[in-house]
Amino acid sequence: MYSLLIPTPIGPLYAEASREGISAVRLLVLGDLRERPNKLLETFSSRVEGYFARRGESFLDLPLDYGETEARRIALYEAVRQIPYGQTCSYAAMGRGLALTPRAVGAGMRACPWFLLVPAQRVIHADGRLGGFMGREGIKKWLLQHEGVAV
Repeated sequence: MYSLLIPTPIGPLYAEASREGISAVRLLVLGDLRERPNKLLETFSSRVEGYFARRGESFLDLPLDYGETEARRIALYEAVRQIPYGQTCSYAAMGRGLALTPRAVGAGMRACPWFLLVPAQRVIHADGRLGGFMGREGIKKWLLQHEGVAV
């Protein structure tokens, strides 16, 4: 298992990877974590820097290690990964494309362990409300504004 702490303007990210791909990315509040970087995590770190420098970074080409994740969740996460930088999609529209309820889409976003790699901040309510974001709605708003989305 590899790991890397990545500083960002909204707080440190802790990224983990296996040989198959990135297995988790978390926004840290507190933590005493050991780093053991590899090339994939260093590439991710560089891309995170580009994202926060507003270079419109996409993380689509970085592999994720889905491990035991169920197929419907994988399909959801891969669909969310396709939402372009600076754009949003509603929970309902995302669900329609995957035969999921908006509530199931929201649950999937809450459970997603790949912060930024699966841009959950880009999934919002059809009426423009932002919705939840792991209890950190202010960060969701900040990320969307950073990407140029009027919120």
